[in-house]
Amino acid sequence: MRHLLLAASALAMCCAGAAPAAAAAAPAAKPAANKVIPVAVFAEHPFLTDPEISPDGTHFAAKVRSKGEKYLAIFDVANPSAPPQVIGKDGEFDKVDNVNIADWEWADADNLIVRAFSRQSMNGEQADIWRLLGFNRKTGKVTPLGWDNSVTGGRILWKSRSGSPRLLLERISQEYGYEGFSQPEVVEVDVLTGRYKTVVKPNPLVSTWYADGEGNVRMGTSTDRESGKLRILYRSGGDGSFRTVSNEKQSRYGSSLVPSLFLAEPDKALVMSNASGFNELYELDLKTMELGKKVFSRPGYDIGGPIANRERNALMGVAAVEDRLTYYWTDPTLKSIQEMLEEGLGKGNVRIASRDADGKRMIVQVGGPSQAGSYLLYDSSTGNITRLAWANETFQDTPMNPVKTIRYKASDGQEIPAVLTLPRHREAKNLPLIVLPHGGPWARDMEQWDHWSQALAELGYAVVQPNYRGSTGFGKKWTELADGNWGTRMQDDLDDSITALAQLGIADPKRVCMFGWSYGGYAASRAAQRGGGKYRCAISGAGVHDIPAMVKYDRNYLGRYGSSFIGGASTDLRNVSPAYHPEQYSIPIMIVHGAKDERVPVAQSRDLVKGLRAAGKKEGVDFVYVEQPRNTHQLPLEADRVQLLEEIQKFLAKHNPA
Repeated sequence: MRHLLLAASALAMCCAGAAPAAAAAAPAAKPAANKVIPVAVFAEHPFLTDPEISPDGTHFAAKVRSKGEKYLAIFDVANPSAPPQVIGKDGEFDKVDNVNIADWEWADADNLIVRAFSRQSMNGEQADIWRLLGFNRKTGKVTPLGWDNSVTGGRILWKSRSGSPRLLLERISQEYGYEGFSQPEVVEVDVLTGRYKTVVKPNPLVSTWYADGEGNVRMGTSTDRESGKLRILYRSGGDGSFRTVSNEKQSRYGSSLVPSLFLAEPDKALVMSNASGFNELYELDLKTMELGKKVFSRPGYDIGGPIANRERNALMGVAAVEDRLTYYWTDPTLKSIQEMLEEGLGKGNVRIASRDADGKRMIVQVGGPSQAGSYLLYDSSTGNITRLAWANETFQDTPMNPVKTIRYKASDGQEIPAVLTLPRHREAKNLPLIVLPHGGPWARDMEQWDHWSQALAELGYAVVQPNYRGSTGFGKKWTELADGNWGTRMQDDLDDSITALAQLGIADPKRVCMFGWSYGGYAASRAAQRGGGKYRCAISGAGVHDIPAMVKYDRNYLGRYGSSFIGGASTDLRNVSPAYHPEQYSIPIMIVHGAKDERVPVAQSRDLVKGLRAAGKKEGVDFVYVEQPRNTHQLPLEADRVQLLEEIQKFLAKHNPA
């Protein structure tokens, strides 16, 4: 608590520092078609991140880059080139207790709600401790929201739409003792004063609460770790008793009947379900907990979820990722605006990022998968479009290294979807290759601007990002294939991309390196230990090398999927943990880790390095270790991002030159 109070002080005082450059900075010259851009430019933070327009459409809040730092600031829409009102930056908090600004949203036209977190030890386990702060743009006042007697609390269930700004906050309170640490309460908080009152007290059967668009707490859920049963408690209105409407054992990869959106119609909701094998949107009867008609789906893909109206009681659209992220608007006005903008800016190149309460002014993100992109302000009442900022002043809207989706056959005949980025300065023939697996592993890659693949392609490499089995987004069966396949069949999927691209004539199978972060770092380490005959080198960032030690460190590391399924029920996790076999590392490997990584502790890489030394491997020859003193798992500091790419460039130049 003391550290977070200090962080709040830093948040309030950092306005005294240098203000970032204005959003409408003078444009820089576009990169020449034949000029190779240094990797450091790709490592730069975007100029604007996640801009959120105020309800009255007069201001927007965003993280903005200035001299390599990211500041949360508020800009005047009418005059975006004016100096912004700076709120805070992550770097200030990093010196205190690694407290970072996660996200922000408007409570009303004048008050911004900021969510910050710090990863700490709680009850012997690592956990993110969340806090909310209110910032008034007129007075500059910072107000802690719901901090008193709170262990953690950052999940907003509801916000008022008129009158004095209020919100419903789910939090863990110290008032209920140690046993209450898994049983949250719900409090109503006054955003202006920070004063609050309890709305729903902790319930021993509830670990998560849900509210409707009117601010009524309607549902509570919890999962029994022993039985795997998900209990759902429900009530029709904002008062009365909760009753158990479901208490069923959940499939590990199955979906629950927890609503995504409470509808205006009594006892009706929208829910995501993969009952058909893919995540789709259905109507749900809350009295019977039975699925109704299917509202939206995309054949062959999981959809991302519903987009609600401002009142949070009706559907406006659905997000889905196929090859690219796409928004399917059910609201006719937004659908027509999207189509109109895409006529001039390209199909699939437009994302409505934020809109005001009336839907007249909106911030639109524009850019194709090979473009860093930009943010535009669109005024539907006048038809005016104004550019707020390029994401990167060097790239602007220049198409960089081309990105496309491919599908290749694995060695067992299974089709693997993958994203391929090719160097713009070279013919796509017999190229050196980087296999770049995503983290998770329950995640996926798609066609989008990716600074790692773009930087590597700029150096002359083809870069492939396979959605190996276990990846999400392609249906339940595909995700289930992670069971028993860590470091084995999942690893083969990565290796098989080499053969596929060689057969297409794109890649030279004798010049291949693997690079990955988090689970991708595990895969790269496994490649150096298991698949050296297929690779010339490997680069492991924030990787898990010792799975049993990782599970001991954080039982929640694998989330709801469970550690017992990594290698199958009969498999010893050490068999698929590369740290237990240092003598088998047969190719040069670069190991990178942040000393402040609380997600995957730096001990994972330090212990691997010790094991490699003990096995007779020589530093500087067989392995290189780069430890970044201030880096975390998320690479929040630009200096660390630059160092990583520059070290990768040097390592590749030595072991797999382009």
